[in-house]
Amino acid sequence: MLSVLSSAATEQQIQGALLAQLVECLLLEGWFTPEQLQTSSTEVYAPKIAGQLANLPANDKGNYKKSYQDFFAVKNTVLVVDLPNNAQLLLLVTHGYSAPWRLAVPCLPLYLYAEETQNLRLDIIDNVHDLLNYSLSAMDAEQLSMAGVSKLQESLAASIEAAKQSAHAPLHTAVYARPHAYQTLIAAEAWASLMDRPFHPLAKGKLGLGAADYARYMAEFHQPIFLNWVAVARSHIMCADAVQGGADTPAYYLLNEDMQALLIAEMQDRGLQTHIALPVHPWQLKHELPTHYADDMAAGTVVVLNFAALPTYASASLRSMLLSDVTPHSIKLPLGVYALNSKRYLPALKLINGEKNQALLTQAKTKDRTLDAHLHLWDERHWWGYMPPEHTADKSNINPYFYQEKPTHLGAMLRTLPKALCTESIRLLPMASLGMCVQQTGASYHLFDELIAAASFSTRATMIDGVAQQLGTSAHVFARLDRVQQVALGYFYNLCNIFLGTMLRCLRLGLAPEMHGQNIVLAVTEHQFSGVLLRDHDSVRIHLPWLMRHDLDDPEYLSPPDFKNRLYRETPEALIFYMQSLGILVNLRAVIESLAGHYQLPESLLWQTAAASIQHAISVIDFDTDQANLLHELLLTAPTYPYKTMLLPVIERGSDAHGSMPAGESTTVNPFVQALTSNSIAEMNHTNDDNNNHKDSYDYQHLLDRYSRAD
Repeated sequence: MLSVLSSAATEQQIQGALLAQLVECLLLEGWFTPEQLQTSSTEVYAPKIAGQLANLPANDKGNYKKSYQDFFAVKNTVLVVDLPNNAQLLLLVTHGYSAPWRLAVPCLPLYLYAEETQNLRLDIIDNVHDLLNYSLSAMDAEQLSMAGVSKLQESLAASIEAAKQSAHAPLHTAVYARPHAYQTLIAAEAWASLMDRPFHPLAKGKLGLGAADYARYMAEFHQPIFLNWVAVARSHIMCADAVQGGADTPAYYLLNEDMQALLIAEMQDRGLQTHIALPVHPWQLKHELPTHYADDMAAGTVVVLNFAALPTYASASLRSMLLSDVTPHSIKLPLGVYALNSKRYLPALKLINGEKNQALLTQAKTKDRTLDAHLHLWDERHWWGYMPPEHTADKSNINPYFYQEKPTHLGAMLRTLPKALCTESIRLLPMASLGMCVQQTGASYHLFDELIAAASFSTRATMIDGVAQQLGTSAHVFARLDRVQQVALGYFYNLCNIFLGTMLRCLRLGLAPEMHGQNIVLAVTEHQFSGVLLRDHDSVRIHLPWLMRHDLDDPEYLSPPDFKNRLYRETPEALIFYMQSLGILVNLRAVIESLAGHYQLPESLLWQTAAASIQHAISVIDFDTDQANLLHELLLTAPTYPYKTMLLPVIERGSDAHGSMPAGESTTVNPFVQALTSNSIAEMNHTNDDNNNHKDSYDYQHLLDRYSRAD
């Protein structure tokens, strides 16, 4: 079961995907004690529930009857959770690659209990609310924050409604083939937004957005968003060191000459020559500015302008706005919406740390010629933000307004593409857009389709040769693939070399950029992945001893007094954690599962291909011996991986507002160890059988026909 939501998904499919995500979270986060959770088998439970399976109702739940009967007809694993009142939760599972267990497709959890007559009763759990409530009932209520439980339930409900709404978004299946590079990026961001953060059950919920706002402001709906503008007294503006004088404003970069003239004319007519114009998201103007800046508006320090002529499009992050024009510039704005249970603030302290990290990344590029060629940085050194006048020049960590909410709600950060990527021959694809499929009119679409269709015969042959030489013991599996599958696998290997190879080069220097799919943008040159473009530099983590090996400077991050900034990682393992958790278990896994489903590729073969890419990178990058040995062990041979927990931290945080996603840490299996022990041929045969048996599988012949003409 793919853990990403596809366009045009039904409510049943949405619930099924969320149930799979929720089960994985519950097991990996340790919601159940060892005494409550036992591993059993269908041999034990089949005799107990055979009658109940036969009597499943002939409604929507009855669609699962055959799947359950098939599952219990042979020996399979059943995880049993003991619940209050002698009830049990039955999880019908198979082995996973990023988790020890995952729900078998399409077997939803079962609730087994005794009626007053002592007869056993079996219910299918077909919605996440019931599963969550049953799971909470198994926990010690005294250890739970009731405010946190309510927040979790609220976020889960919002995610379900949002997923239903997004399923009707008019996504275009032509993305890469659009005539202009900026159009490709806007369209690809819509795909990334539809998926959002993969494997996070709360990702789609944006607390604060009503249904109308959701359809208006989320990227998958592709609606132009005309930014509002406010004039802020220059005396109340803190800006980046790179901002040069009074004419260096957001309007200078974002507006054409005609728009600038209109804005200037209004400010002159209203006597606002002492102010600077800042763009504001329409939702923010309506919901947050009146709350936080009423006094400033009354005093004329903040003035709402009539000008609203700039059309923009949302990115997957919701508050990063893209311009529908040939320009290197885009803008990131604060938005007081809760996403992943954190408010989307824009604090000056993080912007300053982002400047420090951009300088560090720029310096790192001088230490490695290949890194310099493949790593690109969105320039984020121009920003403006509200700040009381007595503190606008204070960029020390003792500025008290760095730690207050009000200044974080009014500001703007400019993003500027590097010149090397400002050509129409370059295409930019957020990596998150490669982790999902769009299903329309009986066919499935993946962005790899357009790459394969656009590539020449020789490029596709190069892709095949590149991956075939690295697969080793999996070569016999590769030989059984058809040509489309081989090319798709070759493109995946190309992606791994660029993404994983670039991130490994960063780790060598003591750096771990933010590696989830919204932050990583892939550059495509001549229909091949050619580079990694980073954004949001405020989240780069470092390990100082490795940094100093290569004469890289300590960024000297700002943080609250007497607080150790978490951008510093004390051990190499703590630095590599970000590649394991976000880079591999989230970002790369989403791509693997989408390709496995779309091209009918064995999932184990895709993991083996990624492992081959890592092994190759470790062998060719100039690592010190201790680094190479540690990376090989932690990434490829260690039995476990660290896992970022997502739901229990929401409960633990309770109702406290915060600007970062609640997260903790536990462990899961190493996906590469799992993959190397899997039978890829058996998996491929099973996948083909599944697709032949299910009417809702994509039309694979349709895909073959699309490319047969090119070969």
